[in-house]
Amino acid sequence: MRDLLVIGGGVTGAGVLRDAALRGLSALLLEPGKPGGATTASSTHLIHGGIRYLLYDRLTTHATAWDAGNIVKTAAPLLKRLPIVWPVYRGASHPLSTVETLVTCYEPFQRMKEGLPHLRLSAAAVTELLPAIKTEGLVGGVSFDEWWVDAEGLAEANLKAAEALGAEVRLGWRAVGLVQEGGRVVGVQAVGPEGRREELRAKVVVNAAGPWVDEVVRHAGLNIPLRLRKGTHLVYDKPLVPVGLLLEAVDRGRYVFVVPFAGGTLVGPTDLDSPGGPDDVRTTPEEIEYLRASVRRYFKDFPLEYSRTIVGARPILGQSGSEKLLSREYEIFDHGRQGAEGLVTAGGGKMSDFRLMAKDTVDLACEKLGKPADCRTHSVTLAGAPAAPRPEFPRPSRSLKLFLRRHPRLRELHALSYLGAALVRRLAAGGEPPSDAAAFRKHYGL
Repeated sequence: MRDLLVIGGGVTGAGVLRDAALRGLSALLLEPGKPGGATTASSTHLIHGGIRYLLYDRLTTHATAWDAGNIVKTAAPLLKRLPIVWPVYRGASHPLSTVETLVTCYEPFQRMKEGLPHLRLSAAAVTELLPAIKTEGLVGGVSFDEWWVDAEGLAEANLKAAEALGAEVRLGWRAVGLVQEGGRVVGVQAVGPEGRREELRAKVVVNAAGPWVDEVVRHAGLNIPLRLRKGTHLVYDKPLVPVGLLLEAVDRGRYVFVVPFAGGTLVGPTDLDSPGGPDDVRTTPEEIEYLRASVRRYFKDFPLEYSRTIVGARPILGQSGSEKLLSREYEIFDHGRQGAEGLVTAGGGKMSDFRLMAKDTVDLACEKLGKPADCRTHSVTLAGAPAAPRPEFPRPSRSLKLFLRRHPRLRELHALSYLGAALVRRLAAGGEPPSDAAAFRKHYGL
């Protein structure tokens, strides 16, 4: 009998399999489709801390940026630094002083993932960098950087690394039930290619099915409340902008990214309630028009014709509060406390903290197995070489995170208190002179 069976081959499940294999556990993963081909593939393809969470969930930005630094060290060939320009216009929801305060507050977290200091840009610099951008009302901009990642490649590389260590990966296999004996989960009923059925046993079953985690635990009579949020991107099969962009959307309630990558451009995402299940998400004409209109506020000739769309459901854990206050943090569920010993779920989270999610999941599995072993995914690259050392950075208080998760309004006030103090300090110190386009290019090595 194997030590571990992992359900789901997105980036989280792939990370769990690699972590388990590095600790010497025998492990098997089931994935019905392509590695990382569902929720992982429908992301914005960024390893980032989440600058917008600083408005209402500072500790999630902290935790995500902290672990993103480990991903930068261990998956470097799959990552590329992406400079992002945030243009600001008269009458914007956030004036330039607020935007610069926000990116200033982001910088301590940027350092955790080898991000560069921000730049304040003059209107002339923004126009020189982006000649087609609307100039009327443009007062300037701010730049920061994130890491673009080959998202599906990241999941696949984790799986290949795990296989090299002896783990097994079964693609085209779907878990359709849980095997239970005496109040324990001891395996899954699986269906493979051509309808082949097999009972696969393991001492611990890890549910890493992303937005499908609730469907998996229902086989044990359990429930994981989720607030699924649908995100659509437009994909253009040609480069349309020289740098990344963060643009206030047409409804002024959200921002959308314009992300260039090798041979193409992503625009999105939307962020909408997904009332059905994760298999029901579809891009609507309204979403397409929303994204096109949002970009054409700034670029009147931005192409209306796109190559395709990608859409997925974000597995956000059920929580109270308004949509804008939804936290993207994760939780590892030990279902032994609910009468299903041997079943563990990794729920919520983001691609940027998948490694930490996997670590906490395998820590719990090792405890259940009675096989203590240290996590090594931060110290070994995906190619199997020792990872370069990184400075020690503090992690956020776990007890404070748990408390604020239960009180979303207090979590927002906690975040805003830091931003308010930073704004006062910035105004007292006076602004730095804005940078020109040449300084921008030198800063980011363009």
